[in-house]
Amino acid sequence: MKKLLFASLTLATLSTGCFKNSDLNIDPNRSTTVDPALLFSGASTQFSLLRVAELTWPVALMNQMWASGGRWGLAQAQYDQTRIRTAWGRTYTDVLKNLDVAIRVAEQAQPVNKNAVAQCKILKAFAYSQTSLLWGDIPFSEAASGQVDLPKFDKQADVLNGCIALLDEAIAQIDPASKGIIAPNDLYYGGDMAKWRKFANSLKLRILFSMVDADPSKGAAIGQLISGGNLIASNADAMQFRYFNQPGRQNPRFSFTAIFRGGVQSDWYCSKPVYDLLVSLNDPRIPYFFQPGPAAGPNEYIALNSVETYTTKSALVNMNLLRPDLPEVSFSYSEQLLFEAEAIARGFAPGGFGLATQRMRAGVRESLLSFGVPAAQADTYANGLPALTAANHRTTLSQQQYLDLFMRPVEGWTQHRRSGVIGQEVPAMSAPQGAPVSGLVRRLLYRSEEINSNPNTPTGLAVDAPQWFDK
Repeated sequence: MKKLLFASLTLATLSTGCFKNSDLNIDPNRSTTVDPALLFSGASTQFSLLRVAELTWPVALMNQMWASGGRWGLAQAQYDQTRIRTAWGRTYTDVLKNLDVAIRVAEQAQPVNKNAVAQCKILKAFAYSQTSLLWGDIPFSEAASGQVDLPKFDKQADVLNGCIALLDEAIAQIDPASKGIIAPNDLYYGGDMAKWRKFANSLKLRILFSMVDADPSKGAAIGQLISGGNLIASNADAMQFRYFNQPGRQNPRFSFTAIFRGGVQSDWYCSKPVYDLLVSLNDPRIPYFFQPGPAAGPNEYIALNSVETYTTKSALVNMNLLRPDLPEVSFSYSEQLLFEAEAIARGFAPGGFGLATQRMRAGVRESLLSFGVPAAQADTYANGLPALTAANHRTTLSQQQYLDLFMRPVEGWTQHRRSGVIGQEVPAMSAPQGAPVSGLVRRLLYRSEEINSNPNTPTGLAVDAPQWFDK
């Protein structure tokens, strides 16, 4: 059969996690091959858009990182199913399908561009692991290949282990001395394969941390990664997708506010769990996370709990965090340092609580700087944090990891769910009065199109049903 390769949105109308090749609607005048670099840039652009827009808003509300003035986060999976349905479909069509095709084309080339294949595999592992940590069991082994109409849903443990295997394959293929996909099609690192290898190792670390409480054997793998080095080691290594203050290239959060709200932030408010945590820690990030409501005093921050309706005094998410050139951060240096602190404190890596404390303070400092806190103030606060001990390290680190991910709710939601056993997460949250389920949201629901078209789709799950990793 002829194969028509799509670089962006033309696959978005297809419904299931995998699609057969078809002769229908093939334009005989259009090329049937495409540069893998174009497929890669299209996939990465769509993936960033999903992370910064379609997934940010419902997940930030469900995770109670942001508030919305009466639409409490727990029901967001029901209230905003349009965005969630869109994110599921576009992840498989616009991201994973294009990456799978790019890998096949690159592997068929003579000579094989191993670096291009590695870049695609790394992004593929990122997309699959993210999707699993949002939904649970997902199509993986039979997905996005064009060979299976109704792919099976692989168990979450198998998906995450499969992502680690993908990353290992990619790392083994990387040749820093050769070219892969370069600028302008590599919108993350511009073709710097040394940085791609660091990100792959750090992503592997993140996935292992999501698994270790359900599978304690992953602690040894975490220790090996830490001791092996070649991880994100500075802000220059951070994985991020750049946006610019130019029409058509602006951060989608800014564009939404500019187009639909006349540039006035009126959708995302100060969440009480976040605000109360900041206050309890005397954290200097309060005025960088939030801005006072239009009728509030200059330093008056009135947070919303899960059932309150906003007033003109209610504090909002700071407009500086919705600016047009704010990058979409996929992996930060501060996140890496805090993971290292956790690995050492939990005994996965050597160094003891003294070294773990150093890593934590360095990670918090980097986090404060990233939000705009002046260096002197960041130094004073970070150096004044309590030393980690056997009694406090899980709570102290979980608090700082949660706050660090304030503008990255996809990672923040995973962090919160893994921060403690169910009912003892950090920070403490509760289901609002009148909630349709008794617990916090622990998964996204599969879209109805998937359930109706693929009989392998799990059914009967509630939004508060724990996932495998969520112990």
